[in-house]
Amino acid sequence: MVHRYELSVLKALKERGGIGLEELISLASIGKDEAMWSLENLKERGMVRIDYEEDERAVLSDEGRDYAESGLPEELLIRRINAGEDEIRPSDLDDKGKLGLQWAKKDGMVEIEGGVLKLTAEGRRAGAERMLPDSRLLKELLDNPGDGAAIRSNGERLRRLEKRGLVRIEKHKKIKRIEIDEKGIEGLGEGVPDSIDSIDRSIIASGAWKGMEFKRYDVNVNVEKQAPARRHPMKRLLDDLKDAYVSMGFREVSGPAVESSFWVFDSLFVPQDHPARDAQDTFYVANLDKAALDDVPHVKTIKRAHEKGWHTKWREDAAGQMLLRTHTTSVSSRYLYSVINDFKQNPDKYELPIKLFSIGRVFRNETVDYRHLADFYQMDGLIIGKDLTLSNLFDQITKIYDCIGMKIKFKPSYFPFVEPGVEFMAYSEKGGEWIELGGAGMIREEITGIRRSKLSVLAWGPGIDRILLIKDPTISNISELYNNDIGWVRDRKGA
Repeated sequence: MVHRYELSVLKALKERGGIGLEELISLASIGKDEAMWSLENLKERGMVRIDYEEDERAVLSDEGRDYAESGLPEELLIRRINAGEDEIRPSDLDDKGKLGLQWAKKDGMVEIEGGVLKLTAEGRRAGAERMLPDSRLLKELLDNPGDGAAIRSNGERLRRLEKRGLVRIEKHKKIKRIEIDEKGIEGLGEGVPDSIDSIDRSIIASGAWKGMEFKRYDVNVNVEKQAPARRHPMKRLLDDLKDAYVSMGFREVSGPAVESSFWVFDSLFVPQDHPARDAQDTFYVANLDKAALDDVPHVKTIKRAHEKGWHTKWREDAAGQMLLRTHTTSVSSRYLYSVINDFKQNPDKYELPIKLFSIGRVFRNETVDYRHLADFYQMDGLIIGKDLTLSNLFDQITKIYDCIGMKIKFKPSYFPFVEPGVEFMAYSEKGGEWIELGGAGMIREEITGIRRSKLSVLAWGPGIDRILLIKDPTISNISELYNNDIGWVRDRKGA
């Protein structure tokens, strides 16, 4: 016996002969998935013959979909200039406007005269049109992915959009023709079994399912590709790391991304003439007033420690400079000083050890390569307690990375705010090498202002992005994590 969907397909094929998939769906009055399921079953039983052909289709990326709805950045820029607004300079543009300027200049539609954006003759012609050809093609693809014929007729323009990451050209096998076979004609007389092919509340509540035959499903049937929800690999790693920290008794804390030099550098005993504080290594914020440090109770302690330890005059104006934090240790520093300040007055109030961790984006003026970016994720760990040693530090870090399946080793290293200090690395099976993750050590007494016999502090700060570079064999460059391509997430193996 045949299923009712299969019967509809056989009747349509007998009536019309050899036809394509879309015509079959229309004649049989069923959905595409039902038609595909029926055809696979009927083909296995020798009731239909199916001829296939290789084809391509053009599908919009998420960024391409956004531009299809709002317009390409260069199109918006041309409209803005064409509208005769006040003089527009490159420095007046936001990120999207700068991207539009890049493409408009490349296509010869905009030029810069005396620091002001002007339309060329080509730009004026484009401004007179309702929309740019590239934008028009994106609109057409928004709800109707182009097939092979559309790709061939718009080939050059589609390749250009593909290079911009706005379109993906996907290969797929397409049904060319379907015909009914002799067994299929015989199957028309078999009738339809009394079976259940879908379950709803009423069938369960009434008990109508009892004694009925259920439709069998074939998981190998070639149906329309679906895009299930998936977590980005970075989000999954952050969740795993947070779970590891929380399971070991740590509490998460957070702090601002735009911070003063005092908390990023001075409070961590980094000299005010240290190369890391130079604009070549740090992003300073030009339009913000310097931070007022009058209400910070540790300024005098920090000033005294710097002048005694580094034998230079400590300048409060340098400590007040605002910048994008270069590490999340600035968050730990804020919490550490708040705890220490209170601990000095009320030592019996605290149940030691106190375990904290923070996670967030940090910013460094780095040379970008496959394992370095100018902004990336960093995680900071902190333990405040008594009689803590490097053995405790090694034990905690090793256990945390054990939770995510990574092998760790340590070697001595120097960092201004810890003594002794170590660097810890993870082994990359993919590259057959040890890759540095971050620094760690025991916070100096000059920073805490308390002798270690009374209170000691362990701290570490690993980069997060590199962990994926080590763990995931499909990622060869950190920049892949920030390419804004939803297709990259959907097509990846794993959860």
